[in-house]
Amino acid sequence: AELPARQWLYGAHRLRKFVSVTFAPGGMGKSSLLLAEALAQATGRPLLGEYVHERGNVWLWNGEDPIDELQRRVAAACMAHRISPQEIEGRLFLDSGRSTEMIIVRKVRDELLVAEPVVGAVINEIVNNDIDTLIVDPFVLSHSVPENDNGAIDRAARQWARIDNTCGRAVELVHHVRKVSQGQNEHTVEDGRGSAAILASAC
Repeated sequence: AELPARQWLYGAHRLRKFVSVTFAPGGMGKSSLLLAEALAQATGRPLLGEYVHERGNVWLWNGEDPIDELQRRVAAACMAHRISPQEIEGRLFLDSGRSTEMIIVRKVRDELLVAEPVVGAVINEIVNNDIDTLIVDPFVLSHSVPENDNGAIDRAARQWARIDNTCGRAVELVHHVRKVSQGQNEHTVEDGRGSAAILASAC
């Protein structure tokens, strides 16, 4: 009875001090889903029907698209959900991988190297902006190690776990799935591309 309860932030998916992962094929709307979830947390409103346990600041890092495209998507989503700029001012933070890399683990020859300056900078940004959830979209652009190397992917995923545990916040990783085999009609979390270590690291 004296043990502290789990600190859920969004539905039963995002939890303080844990990494969560969203798996989906390319071109299926992962980024749009994550943006709507970010807006739900930033406003405290259940925009997609998921319960928002705690309104909080969200940092959305998209490694693929330019910042002006991210801003257009935010504006469109705000119009669709009738969110005023004042509701998310100082609560939603956007970054593009085209201008701000976030590679936390690299493989140099046969050695895995943690980019400690990058990890430290990420932690500082989370703390300074009081970020509750960091969304990394996609996970593959946050490292430069072989996807099929189980140990290397485990090292990268554990660095994200180290970051959220250090800060007491939540980290969401977005990951692609491999192509379905013939006769397979849907994907499961077991279909994550490359090593299964990322799945093992998630809550």
